[in-house]
Amino acid sequence: MARQAGMTVVVGLVAGLLVLVLLTLGGGYGMMFQMPGGSYRGTPPPLDDEGQALRERLREHVRVLADEIGERHYWRPEALHAAADAIDRAFREAGHQPVRHAVPTQAWVFDNVEVRLPGSGATDEILVIGAHYDTVRGTPGADDNASGVAVLIELARLLGEADLERSLHLVAFVNEEAPFFASEAMGSLAYAREARARGDDIVGMLSLEMLGYYVDAPGSQRHPPLLGHFYPHRGDFVAFVGNLGSRRLVRDAVGAFREHAEMPSEGLAAPELIGDIRRSDHWAFWEVGYPAIMLTDTANFRNPYYHGPHDTHDRLDYETMARLTLALAKAVETLARR
Repeated sequence: MARQAGMTVVVGLVAGLLVLVLLTLGGGYGMMFQMPGGSYRGTPPPLDDEGQALRERLREHVRVLADEIGERHYWRPEALHAAADAIDRAFREAGHQPVRHAVPTQAWVFDNVEVRLPGSGATDEILVIGAHYDTVRGTPGADDNASGVAVLIELARLLGEADLERSLHLVAFVNEEAPFFASEAMGSLAYAREARARGDDIVGMLSLEMLGYYVDAPGSQRHPPLLGHFYPHRGDFVAFVGNLGSRRLVRDAVGAFREHAEMPSEGLAAPELIGDIRRSDHWAFWEVGYPAIMLTDTANFRNPYYHGPHDTHDRLDYETMARLTLALAKAVETLARR
C-alpha cells in the first residue's frame, strides 16, 4: 500500500476532515457509512476440507512471494521479475492462460500479469479485480501485498467455471509503491488509461490491498481522525473503501459479501480529499473516471509490521483469509451479473 507524504497530504487531510464534518452534520451519514446487511458476528464454524485446502494454498502463495523472493521493487529487478513469473505460474496452475502487459520503468521493463474470464456475451461490461505485487524497500511484504496477490490467484481458481455475464479481468499490478505511485510507471494507472483509451466499459474495480492481518483484541484497530466514532476498535474486519462517486459499488460489494461472509466487514464511501482512502491501485481507476474500491485490513491502522522487515508470512491469519476469499468469490459472482 502506497503512503503519500508532505504538505499536499496535510492539506488534503484537513480539507477531507472538513468535508467529513459537513457531510455528517448535513445528513450525509447514511450516504457515507450505512451499508446493506449486517457485519458477521459470532464464532465461525471450522473450515471444511475445501476451506482448509484453500488456506494452505494462500499460505504457500504468500510464502513464495515474501520468503523465497522477498522484497521486490525497482532496486531489486530480478526479484520483481521473479515475482511476476511466480504469479504467472500460479495462474497457469489454476487453469488459466495469463498475458503480460509491459510497463516501462526508467531503466527496466516490468509487467502487469492478467487473466481474463469472458462473460456470456450478453454485455460488454467488465469487472476488474487487481492487487499489486511490488513492495517498498526493506520489507518482504507478506501482508503488503503478497496477501492481496494470494487472494487474487485463488479467486481466479474459484471463479474459473463461474457463469458470468460481465467479463472478469484479474490483474497483478506492478509499481504501486513509492516512488512510482501516481507516475507513468504505475502499473494500474497504465492499465486504466489504456482501458479508457480503448473505450472499455469497466463498471467497477476492486483493489485487493493487504488482506492478511486480523486481531480481535480490544484497541487493536485505529482509524483516521473522526472515523473512529463510526467503526469498531477490534481489528478483526475487512474494510470496503471507496470515494463518493463509487458509493454504489461499495454498497453492492459489501451487501454481496455479507450474504456469504463468516467474518466481520465494514464499508465506507468518503470524500476523496481524505487521503487515506486513495492509497492503492483503485485510485488509478478514479483518475480516468471508473468506479473503484479498495478491500483492506487497513494497513498501518492495524498492522504494526507495515512497511517493515517483520511483515513476514508467518504473521498472517490464513484461516480468516480463506473465509474472506470464499465469500469474496461468491460476491464477485453476484457483481458479475448485470
